[in-house]
Amino acid sequence: MTPRRRFWFIWGVPIALGVLSVFGLLAALLGTGAWHWASWVSLSILLLVIARYWWFPSPR
Repeated sequence: MTPRRRFWFIWGVPIALGVLSVFGLLAALLGTGAWHWASWVSLSILLLVIARYWWFPSPR
């Protein structure tokens, strides 16, 4: 595995979740109307990911 590919394999999902959380927080803070719905959806996705790994941890 090349170093670039290894970087995205390890950090791809955490970076995506971070971007999703920043989007959700900024949409809730700065937006109105549909932006509030977008913030609810994006922040709910984060909660679903947390709940999934809380109740069903990956086997190692």
